[in-house]
Order: sequence, then C-alpha cells, then structure tokens
Amino acid sequence: MTLHSQRLQDDKKKPFYQPRQPLTRTLIRYLFSIQAVVIFITLFALVYLASPTQKTERTGRLRDQPGYKKHSNTCSVTLCNPSNKCSTWLPGRRYTWDDLSQANVFRDLSSIEVQPGCELVVKVEEVIDNGEWIHIPVGRTECKEQGYGVRCRNLIDIELKEDILTIANYLKKRMKDRRFEIEEVTMVHHPMDNSDNMKLDVSLISQFSVNRLETFKDVIRAWPGPISIAIYLSYPDDIDQLIRFFQLKKNLDLYSRVTLSIVKPNYLNQDHLAYPINHLRNIAIAESSAEYILVIDADFVPTTRLYDTIRFRLIPYIFYQSSSMPETAWVVPCFAIREAYNDMPIPDTYEELRRLIGRDIAYVTDPGAGHGPTLAVEIAMVRQLMLTDHLAYEVCYESQWEPYYVLHRSAPLYDVRFRNQGGDKQSHTLQLNAEGYRFMVLRDVFMIHKDHAEMVWPSGGFEMSQKTVKGWSYFDEYFEEIEEIYGKSARWPRGCSATAIGWQDQRRGTLGIAVGA
Repeated sequence: MTLHSQRLQDDKKKPFYQPRQPLTRTLIRYLFSIQAVVIFITLFALVYLASPTQKTERTGRLRDQPGYKKHSNTCSVTLCNPSNKCSTWLPGRRYTWDDLSQANVFRDLSSIEVQPGCELVVKVEEVIDNGEWIHIPVGRTECKEQGYGVRCRNLIDIELKEDILTIANYLKKRMKDRRFEIEEVTMVHHPMDNSDNMKLDVSLISQFSVNRLETFKDVIRAWPGPISIAIYLSYPDDIDQLIRFFQLKKNLDLYSRVTLSIVKPNYLNQDHLAYPINHLRNIAIAESSAEYILVIDADFVPTTRLYDTIRFRLIPYIFYQSSSMPETAWVVPCFAIREAYNDMPIPDTYEELRRLIGRDIAYVTDPGAGHGPTLAVEIAMVRQLMLTDHLAYEVCYESQWEPYYVLHRSAPLYDVRFRNQGGDKQSHTLQLNAEGYRFMVLRDVFMIHKDHAEMVWPSGGFEMSQKTVKGWSYFDEYFEEIEEIYGKSARWPRGCSATAIGWQDQRRGTLGIAVGA
C-alpha cells in the first residue's frame, strides 16, 4: 500500500470524515453563497435608505416654505449691430473705443438695450445738446432716425453705472404703477466679488427696515468680509427714506460693497405689516456668495477680530477636517452694553470686556434660555484654555436657545411662518438640533449689542406674532410639526458628544434642557 493510500484510510477512520466533493459541485455552492450575500446587502440597503430617520429625508420638510433662487446681476447693457451680432457689457467701469472694437462693436449700432437698475451714458462724435454724452433710458432703444437716429450710431465710448441709489430710484418709478402694488418685488445690488476664494469665505447676513440703516453702519465698519442684507419697505413711503439716505455720498460709498436686497411687499395684503423676519433672512442668504454664513441681527456689532478668526482659523480647520467632522453650528458668544454707555467704544478683546462686566457696564445678552446655554461667562471668560481646545468648546442644545452661529450655506433655511419677533431664531436652532447638529462655541471672539429703546413693530411684535388669526405658534404647532418629522425626542440634545458641556455646568435641572428653564 502506498503512503498516499495509507493516509486516506487513516482519514476515513477520523470522526466527521467527509469525502471531497467534485470541483463543479464546490463551485456551485460557492456561487450560491455569494448570491445570498448580495441579496442580503441589497435588502439591507433598501430598508436603510427608505428609513425616515435619515438626515437627507428629513431636511427641508417643514410645511409652507417657498423656494429661493439667487438673482443674477440685474444691471447690464446689450449692444447690437445691423447684422444682429450682439455683446453684453457689465457695470463698474468706462469702456473706450478700444474696448468696444475688440469685441466687434463698431459705430454703426442698430439697438441698445439697458436692463433695470442701470444708468447708461454713451459718448458720440458729434456735439449734441451742448455735450457729447447722452443718457440712454432703461429698455430697448432703436438706433433709427425716429429714435436717437445717428446719435447712437456714432458711438465711441460708454459708461454703465449700477449702484444702490440707481436701483432705488428705478424701484420708486415702478411703484407709481398701481398694477405693481400687488406684487412682492426684490431688487438686488451685487457688488463685485473681491474674495479670492469664496469657498473659503464667510458672508455676514442680516435684515432690517429703513430705520436701521444708520445703526448698521457700525457693523459694516467692523466686518471687512462679504455682507448680504435684505431691507424691507414696510410702507410705500419707506422708499423715499431709503433714497434720501443713499443720496449722501458717504452712505452710498460705505454700503457699495454690500449685497443689498430691497424687498417691496404686496401693499394690498394687510399681512405685509407683520415683519417677515425669516423670509428676509432667507433672501439675504440666497443672494450671498460665500460658502459659509453668519446670520446676525442689525443691532449686534462683531468685534473687528471676528471675521479674521472665522476666515483664517475656523474655515481652514473645517476644510481640512471635513471628512471626519459632523455637521456643526459654530456659536459666537453675545454680550450687551447698557444704554447709558452707548457712546463707549466697543470692546475688542475679552480683557476689555471683563473690565466692563466687572463695572456692570456690560453683561451677557439674555442670560436665561436665550443665550445662557452658550456659557460665555462660565467658560469663555473664566476657564483656562485646554491644549486641545484653543478654538472652541462644545455645549449641548437647550430648548428656547437662540444663538448666532456660523454654518455652511447648505444648512436648513429659516421657517418663513415666523414673523415679527418670537420663535424666529429658536425654531431654527431647534431644527438644527433635530437634524443632529453639534454646537461649538468659539473662544476669543464675541459680538456686542448696544441697548436701545424698545423697537416698535408695525403689527405688534412678540405678542401679535404668537396670537395670529390661524393660532400658529412656536410652542404649539411648530413643536408638533418638528416632532412629527424628527420624532418625540427632537427637543433633547442629539448632536452633542459625551464630552460636551451643558446644563450640568449651569447647575440647571434636566428639565431645563427640554423647556428652556
């Protein structure tokens, strides 16, 4: 007996001996096992993707929310020759004959079309009406004898202007048409983008009515980065106040770098007196260009260091950690200066701020549920920085918290059903928590609110906004809708980690997390 035969006989005597299967049968079993795995993975994926708990399914499912689209630059002029070859020109500079000829625009034009919000003057060879420059109106001008005739055919230079005052004057002219009253119209001034890389920049977002134009000048001076605001014309006469403000060259120059949306409501609808605060925020967000946004109210002024901290420290950190970082709202602490000291310069460092708080000149804005969970005094001003914690510290969400934060522009927009004041920011923070956002509070930077007389809202402010005809409010219908979408635990902290700081540090009861005690 050979050695191989002997080993085979010995193997047969062992328990659980199984003779070898033919190769074809083994291959068939192997293929069936792969098929089973594929079927299992497919079924699991279908169930997983169809689950209503996924973030992509939940986002943006609030009811009665309009869509928003960025307006293109509304100002341009189109020049066409008799062969119907046209070119489009944008504002911001004077174009000479060399510029025009390089674009195949020669003196013999057939038409000039000026878009709304523009002011166009053209230079011709002949001296006409005691001057070489003539004004071309908005709309289409045919260069024929019955129109301007040879005057716009002998074109040699053009100058196209677009600024806030031009847009406001055009809007006022249109508002004289009674058919225009029933429309909501938004006209936008877009400055030239100066940022080298808008993906690594942050836009400051705000909204207000014409009575806050002067106040917001402090914000523009303190924020050197991109700004996008929406201005609401509560009454038809507000357009006159807007024009008077920008007729002052210093105001026009200061606001010239701001993306400014002028919003005229439907004046025949009495609801226009209920200030659409979140609708305006969404308009300003949609018109902004940067990848990140910081939404604030007009009477909060950032420190001069805030923009640089976000632009050159926070955003690069987010960019390089994006693959492993959860969705995060980066909270900016807020403090206030008492009205009697409004003439004082705004503090720029925590050292200066500590001295003002010690003298009872400054204090934490709404230290209860509104801004208390930020723990600005307890941590940002007192505790020593930890080696792993130089940029920010994490806190847990609490109900009725309404912080200001830096977000990626893909975050949920604000619920437009909130008007006037009350619930407008709380509702947004609640939705971010329900989405699983983490809340990180930035160190070393803050914003300052200067106390002022109570603002008079056109239709009653907080009380009226919570007692509308439909009975829709933050504490009832909105809570119910959020729980329908995100589950009963939507008001409990969802995104904070085990190392986050929350109600324990404030010695607040656990009930405070859910009800904002």
